[in-house]
Amino acid sequence: MIACIGGAHLDRHGVLRGPLVLGTSNPGHVHTAFGGVARNVAENLARLGVKTTLISRVGDDETGRQVLRHAANLGIDTAFCSISPERHTASYTAIVDQAGELVVGLADRDIYLEVQPDILAEAMPVLNVQQYWFIDANLPPETIAWLLDRAGETPVALDAISVTLAEGLRPLISKIPLLFANLQQAAALTGVAGTPVEAAAALRALGVRQGVLTAGSQGIAIWTPEAVEARPAIPAVIRDVTGAGDALVAATLYGLIHRQTLSEAANLGLKAAALTVESADAVSAFIATLAHAR
Repeated sequence: MIACIGGAHLDRHGVLRGPLVLGTSNPGHVHTAFGGVARNVAENLARLGVKTTLISRVGDDETGRQVLRHAANLGIDTAFCSISPERHTASYTAIVDQAGELVVGLADRDIYLEVQPDILAEAMPVLNVQQYWFIDANLPPETIAWLLDRAGETPVALDAISVTLAEGLRPLISKIPLLFANLQQAAALTGVAGTPVEAAAALRALGVRQGVLTAGSQGIAIWTPEAVEARPAIPAVIRDVTGAGDALVAATLYGLIHRQTLSEAANLGLKAAALTVESADAVSAFIATLAHAR
């Protein structure tokens, strides 16, 4: 059982039909899908057969109802997703180029500022029986700190999500048991810009016990108290990179709860990321095939 705590909203993906031209309209097409890092991780886990609880906050609007209904239909427990009476459901708008790489992303995420400890306190009886907690940095830093202080013996993984949100994690860095971050987020946390291995080593030096550093086509770096090691990306025909990192997180957590080492579990994560970048959706329809790959 894994609890996923953080963002659950709608994603809008705009795909350019040609090179980006700033300051004017650009031809392309847009499609909408369910998103949010915690929600994406929860859906991947549910499709892998893991009993999953999603804890998030949505607006009192049709979008929020759709997000929760879709998650519930996947078998995800949404009982502790709260409703804001004041703010609308969050959204994320991504513009990607013809190669599927992100050009710019716009996050409308103010609603997550409302996820304060008093709201999460009601969920503690459920959280206390989970095998793992996954937290995304959509939550306010003070809420993340509160959760880390109350995890006890429960393993916790945290995703830095973005450069802006990663900066807010600096005071918590030595308290994070397992971190997922990319090169840019690692640089925001450490001030070190370099290779994946160098960035991972810098995070380990700051006190993060273990983690996975993602670097797109450059692959990943994995660090533990004992070592830092690099892994190449699995070759894939990129269609859209959105959700690839979330799939990597989910499959890695799947491996960990099935008693794999972080190194072994991260290999499964790489396979999940490769499947996802080849899909137009943030969660690949083929993710369930990895349930037999461990």
